[in-house]
Amino acid sequence: MQKGMQKITIAAATFSERVEAEIAIVRLRIRVQEVQSRIDELHRVIGRKVEMLKNSEAMPKETERLLADQDIDVSLKELGELKKEREELKQEIKNEQDAFNPIKIRKENSAV
Repeated sequence: MQKGMQKITIAAATFSERVEAEIAIVRLRIRVQEVQSRIDELHRVIGRKVEMLKNSEAMPKETERLLADQDIDVSLKELGELKKEREELKQEIKNEQDAFNPIKIRKENSAV
């Protein structure tokens, strides 16, 4: 009877941990989508600004002057930071998923 209760307790604890991990993964994936949306918006800002500069008479003759534009510069910096954050979030998702590898869980449970 005690062994049965112990197995049920272990299974319940494992299930609870798995649910918590899945919730964390879902939250991370939502965050990745939010970051990707911001990246897409920055691409639009940069594209709009370049188009405006192209259509105006004041089109910079040199690439350096184009990239020195404040809107583009700020957007490019934020874009780099967001891409880094997106990769970190994806790695965190992978780590969460690896933590609950079914083979690893079976080995841990059989050791108990």
